[in-house]
Amino acid sequence: MIFLGMGWNSKATLAQAQACIELALARQFGKELSALAVPAFRHTENLPLQAAKWLDIRIIWVELAVMQQMNAQCQTVSARSMQHTGVASVSEACALVAAGPQGKLIVPRCSMSGVTCAVAEGDI
Repeated sequence: MIFLGMGWNSKATLAQAQACIELALARQFGKELSALAVPAFRHTENLPLQAAKWLDIRIIWVELAVMQQMNAQCQTVSARSMQHTGVASVSEACALVAAGPQGKLIVPRCSMSGVTCAVAEGDI
């Protein structure tokens, strides 16, 4: 199963998210997307709901403490993310958590216009 992790800043729009999502998905060779994984601490924002509707997939809300446990598996480190959340890469951590214990990152974080996306594959 394929999981798309997404992070964003508060000014990001759906169009910006779509562009970043398309970039990340183009790098994962056309496997079917299972879910959008996003940080639970952003649950009051509409962007993940809009993105999931556009993609026609479910959302997995990932808790911060679980995301922080993925730091060693993240391939990229954002100084800003580390400062604000203690997470190396929100998008990578979300994708990895959703993919489960045997999950692996297949598309590292890509960033566009305030949105980050990463893709992980797992058996969950």
